[in-house]
Amino acid sequence: MQRLSLDDAVLRLQTLGPMEQFCTKVLRLPLILRTARSAIFELSTDERGHTQVLMLLEDTPEPRPRELTLEVSEDEFPATCGQLTRHGARLFESEGSYAPGCAWRILHCTLPEGHRLRVITIDPTRCAPGMHRGIGTPGPGR
Repeated sequence: MQRLSLDDAVLRLQTLGPMEQFCTKVLRLPLILRTARSAIFELSTDERGHTQVLMLLEDTPEPRPRELTLEVSEDEFPATCGQLTRHGARLFESEGSYAPGCAWRILHCTLPEGHRLRVITIDPTRCAPGMHRGIGTPGPGR
């Protein structure tokens, strides 16, 4: 049996409306289910067909703001970047890197109730020269 934990994907809010509007209008996430005190949004579907969700719950709010991370493909990032920067997001781009993760592009955005959203992608065109080889594959002259 597959075990699914929603603990990290549940955000408790004092007021549901502003965050629901942000997820719908800014992030453009598909709404799966809406009740009087909750909203469930689809984030993605994994390679096995399991749907990953974000649940907003109007309840006792988080004791301190949370930082949520959303990973998008490099193809989706420009549109996401444009949409979020119009709503005050700041873009951070790492310089070329010799790390296996290459060059990160990161958006930071403030959410309702003080929560933070970090949207990340890897831009392979900005990876350091030679990083396109497999890990452990020696370069020329080695």
